[in-house]
Amino acid sequence: MRVKVSGRRLKGFVTAVFEADEKRKLLKIEGVSGDIPSFDEEMLSTLRWAALHYVTPLSVLLKRTVPPNVPKRPTPDSVESSPKGDRQPASSEKLYHIGSPPYGVSVAGAIRNVAASGANIAVIAPSAIEIRDIADHLTTIYGDRVVRATSSMSGSEVTDSWTRMATGLGTILVGTRETMFWPFGIVGLVIIVEDGRRVMRSPGTPTLNVRDVIVQRSTIEQFPLEFFGPVPTLEAIAMGASIVEPTQRQWPMVEVVDRGEEPPGAAVLTERVKSAIRGAVASKSPVFVLVGSRGYAPAFRCVACGEIRRCVNCSSAASLDDTCRRCGADLGGCTNCGAGRFQALGAGIGRIIDDISGVVGQDTVGRPEDDRLVTVGTERDLIGVHDMGLSVAVDIDGFTMAPHYRAAEDGLRLLVRLAQTVKKGSGSRCVIQTADPKQPVIAALVHGRSQDFLLTELASRRRFGFPPVGSLIAIETDDLHDTGEMLLEAVAPHASVLGPAKVGERMRWLIQDRDLSAARLALRPVVSALRGKGAKVRVDVDPIDL
Repeated sequence: MRVKVSGRRLKGFVTAVFEADEKRKLLKIEGVSGDIPSFDEEMLSTLRWAALHYVTPLSVLLKRTVPPNVPKRPTPDSVESSPKGDRQPASSEKLYHIGSPPYGVSVAGAIRNVAASGANIAVIAPSAIEIRDIADHLTTIYGDRVVRATSSMSGSEVTDSWTRMATGLGTILVGTRETMFWPFGIVGLVIIVEDGRRVMRSPGTPTLNVRDVIVQRSTIEQFPLEFFGPVPTLEAIAMGASIVEPTQRQWPMVEVVDRGEEPPGAAVLTERVKSAIRGAVASKSPVFVLVGSRGYAPAFRCVACGEIRRCVNCSSAASLDDTCRRCGADLGGCTNCGAGRFQALGAGIGRIIDDISGVVGQDTVGRPEDDRLVTVGTERDLIGVHDMGLSVAVDIDGFTMAPHYRAAEDGLRLLVRLAQTVKKGSGSRCVIQTADPKQPVIAALVHGRSQDFLLTELASRRRFGFPPVGSLIAIETDDLHDTGEMLLEAVAPHASVLGPAKVGERMRWLIQDRDLSAARLALRPVVSALRGKGAKVRVDVDPIDL
């Protein structure tokens, strides 16, 4: 709706209607935007939960329920009749299907019965490429019942998809994370593809997580929820999702190359990896080489003994700094031999391209956009990669031992995605280099199943009170603004307040406890007061990098 305040016309949302006192002065409603409600009572319950959970104003979340343009209700002639069939009973069942991309065929199998019932279906996937692949396959079966929603589409196209989902029957929406607060109409099933990917979580404040929001909606609205991914997330396991797994290996075989077999100071690429690349190029087989992205810290090993440099306090991979980036402990020399010289494991894209060029020629290797036989890329470049003759992880230790509590789980998921890019059949290979072949992630990769590893990780999270069995909130400000004193006074009675720690040009405090419900309530006025003072505040709920 629109109201005029001090001569300015403002937009707002109606969240409640009640009888007002006759003496109370009310503002006149100047107009209403569109004729389709963007939320109902059930969705409003989810929005209120999200406002508390992510420590953000309700108004910020209400804006995410509406499309870019004003939606208009379709005329009766433009609304297709829904398919006939028995409506699926309401349920909040949760399934996690272990699989590999592309997911079009798997998703089509999962939605078959619900699609026949006439209920709406929502599929939320990480990227526009994956949206396209899934939607293209579903369109061959269900035609124009399939609608899409990505940031690359125009405002009118997104609004049309929003309208079809909110008002139609039998609509199948395939969209990115922005659709998590859309009205789903009469919904029979929601599917989330690869909920563990970073892109399934909003990078800015509020740090909305698709999985957590949709799980809350599922509980309130009572619709079934299914996940698809290469490795189940610990959050899905903790919520009691039933795991649907193949009877054999969950991913192709991997070969482990031990960096310890070569002396410290040797080249980034081992002789075994160079030989594998030569063989693949000779047979004209495509090769993908995975290197560390900006979000992962590099690992180092001792030049004297080859041991990975780790923090003696928290065991995370250490950099060349004097203190640990995770816990702040003093590092000193090598924990194995005491030496003080260390060699970087892994390298950037440019360095790896140069090294491989020396093996197979400069015209054979390049970045993803170069369209060469050998591609060198980061995690984001894995999207859409398949049917490789050879896939290589240059050095995995920077992934699996990064200084944050999710490193091992995220590292396994990334390496499984790499293994799944390999073409099925004999002759195709996935090779990973590591300086610590005895680490749990390697054991899980070789075993070909993730459950034992994940249960061990879950037990570790439980001991330390980390998500999903505990809760964390990181507060970052651009200036002190008495933040520490305000947090201690308001939040310390309800949870542990740790910090501050300097993160770039900002200061970070960490709030931790098994249950932060009371702390969230106490935190809201603190965040509001800080922003009122002009501070730039970032509230990071269950932070990934910590």
